[in-house]
Amino acid sequence: MESSMEIATNDRGLLSHILMRLSAPQDMFAASMVCTAWYDVLAPAAQTLRIRSRVRLPSLLSRFNNVKRLNLSGCIDQLQDQDLQMASESLKNLVFLSLGNPDQPQECISNVGFVGFVNNCTKLEHVDLTSIPNLQDSGLEAMTRVCNRLSAINLVNCRSLSDDALKSLKNCENIQELGLKGHFRFTPPGLVKIGENCPTLLRLSLELEPSVDITQALQSLAIHCRNLQELSLKF
Repeated sequence: MESSMEIATNDRGLLSHILMRLSAPQDMFAASMVCTAWYDVLAPAAQTLRIRSRVRLPSLLSRFNNVKRLNLSGCIDQLQDQDLQMASESLKNLVFLSLGNPDQPQECISNVGFVGFVNNCTKLEHVDLTSIPNLQDSGLEAMTRVCNRLSAINLVNCRSLSDDALKSLKNCENIQELGLKGHFRFTPPGLVKIGENCPTLLRLSLELEPSVDITQALQSLAIHCRNLQELSLKF
């Protein structure tokens, strides 16, 4: 006589009904490692991959290569270029990327490594980049050029970015959300390019250093961004 566990395992419909009640991604990942049957149900359904340690990255990428959202903001390690390369080769259908956090700058990720990543993940729509000190204007330009579905970009403390990065926003024909927070190398004339290059903006958040004058930028927004719905300014 089959046990209740054997019945649930053998009945894929019942198993799917039970396992799909798991809502937290970490619970889905843990359950997928119980056995092959559970993995077969959960792996195709997983949408978000959250990585806290680069040590686990290879095994998780091999198991969940269908995910469309990659969250590396909680990673406690210094990520390497090879980590980004591995992720980009496995996750071809990514639409969301969150990389870095304000408490731990990702100092080992190079501009070249980031460019290689976006060249492999051209379906990106939403990108959050925080404290990536080696990210250069050319890296952001590469992202805006090859990822033509981008609708949201949020940048925090990417201190090497300058006005040329803002100029590259002209490549984002459908951008609706832009957030700039912290330390950059932007100038008042450079910030004017936000309005000129992003007429489709619906939401804009600016939280820059108090010394940065945004008066011209606001005037440009009033002229060019007629559909802007949310404007958040903090100093």
